[in-house]
Amino acid sequence: MKCAIRYSVVVVAATLMSSCSSTPAAGVERGTSRWNHGRTAERQAQAMSHYLTAVIYANQGKKEASLESMAKVPELDPNAVTPTIQLVRAYIREENFEAALAMCEKAVEQQPDQANLYIVLGEIYHRFNRFHEAMGAFEKAIALDPDNVMGYGAMVELQESRNDLTAAIEIYERLLELTPESPGLYYQLALVLIRIDDKEGAIAALTKTIELNPKLVRAQYLLGILYLETNQIEECIGQLRTYMQRRPNDMDAADNLAGAQARAGRFEQAISIYQRILSSNQAQPQHHIASMYLHIRAKRLDGLVTLSPPQGAPYFDRLMQALAKQESGNSNAMIGKALEAIEGDLDAECGLYLNNLMYLFGDQDTGNWLLDGVTRLAPAGESRVLDTVRARILMLLERHEEAVSVLDAILAHYPADQWVHYYLAICHEEIGNFAETERHLQAYMTYIPDDPDILNFLAYLYAEEGVKLDEAQELLRRALEADPENPYYMDSLGWTYYRLGRADEAVKYIQQAILTMDSDDAVLRDHLGDAYLLKGDVLRARGEWTRARRLDPDLEGVQEKLDRHQP
Repeated sequence: MKCAIRYSVVVVAATLMSSCSSTPAAGVERGTSRWNHGRTAERQAQAMSHYLTAVIYANQGKKEASLESMAKVPELDPNAVTPTIQLVRAYIREENFEAALAMCEKAVEQQPDQANLYIVLGEIYHRFNRFHEAMGAFEKAIALDPDNVMGYGAMVELQESRNDLTAAIEIYERLLELTPESPGLYYQLALVLIRIDDKEGAIAALTKTIELNPKLVRAQYLLGILYLETNQIEECIGQLRTYMQRRPNDMDAADNLAGAQARAGRFEQAISIYQRILSSNQAQPQHHIASMYLHIRAKRLDGLVTLSPPQGAPYFDRLMQALAKQESGNSNAMIGKALEAIEGDLDAECGLYLNNLMYLFGDQDTGNWLLDGVTRLAPAGESRVLDTVRARILMLLERHEEAVSVLDAILAHYPADQWVHYYLAICHEEIGNFAETERHLQAYMTYIPDDPDILNFLAYLYAEEGVKLDEAQELLRRALEADPENPYYMDSLGWTYYRLGRADEAVKYIQQAILTMDSDDAVLRDHLGDAYLLKGDVLRARGEWTRARRLDPDLEGVQEKLDRHQP
């Protein structure tokens, strides 16, 4: 898979809490007493004696003696569920997983109707990465006891560890059928929905969370951010204001609230918020640049230089000052030369400050305003820096053909560098021009031959086209040497193996990529489905395509595959 483009923005990063414990408490097995009475009274008494002795030893910190006594309990009374589970968990604590597995499998054979034994068995399988067997054990537990919340919790933990977020969502929904008034479950569901970029579903889940528990302030914050991203501006302002009444010093929330106010055309309110941010100890260069932008949009041009960031943004600081002079009617004919004289990292500044402005204040409005201002500062071909900024704006606006024209002009007027070739490769790939994409990636590599992202980009391009697959393997070998755990590189290698017809290796690497990703991914699921189909496993292929469609309903070709391979 091609790496995420370097100028993209990740807005919401949510880390799931492990609130659904799958560890059953001692003595709470549903539908059974602590001791079953199918054994003789004498053997049961001996079992009870060993059990109590084990508890005493455990309280005294004598682990080995406790284990030795506890191990005798199931021998004397195999139907004693709680001591068996406690013994298994004792083995787990001692990291003797083989003994725990053997004990638990034996207990399940002897008592196949005990749901909690299957839950513990599934947990052990999970530790051994025997995912399918673990899921089977959890499903058996739920079949025996459909109301056993611990079984569902164990299933959620398993699916999230496998990064199968669509399955985790289904389990949360089943849990909510059992406990529909649980704000924590709705919140957990919302976090997973955010990770798969289902904003509409996450908004619904967070709304329910707050309805059930208005004190969950983090839910209010996330809901405000989602409203901003879906351009529901007044709803965003309402949520973030409520949140900031409880968390007045959260400058990230203030930043987003200012963005919403500016999107609503209330530049003065947004400026007022930034005054608070800049006077706090949390102010960063991007806050200074955003405040300068807002002052220009509000035509408050005097004293703009006092808002300049102390360091970290030389290009965008000078650019904002030039835009302010232009807005006031002063010509600025030397701006191009002034920008060329700056020593800084223009690519990094565009990646941070340009992205931040367009995300907070709206892609179209902000992008078009900046594009017009930059173009009036210097027509194309008169300033390499301004042309680069112009091209980056066009790329963010997804006007790739126009960006190609600007970038080609840079190559015609100025000495080349790797970044112009990189941007041109991205634009041509978006347009669908294979030859030009390849040419500019190869040109980039004349500057930095071993950039792993570029190696992967070119290899994935070859895999997508089904050409130069041997070369693609070599490129990916070099990329993975530099970053062995990169899921994008692993998926590209798996996809290359798929093109070569090597199904087992394709499944192996694409599965590993999915496990390593920060979130579930529709393209990787689609690739895995294709790899399973190459193996002849239609059932699993359909399962992966179904996941891909849930993650991205608009992903091209997935529904056609599902229709073509009906069971």
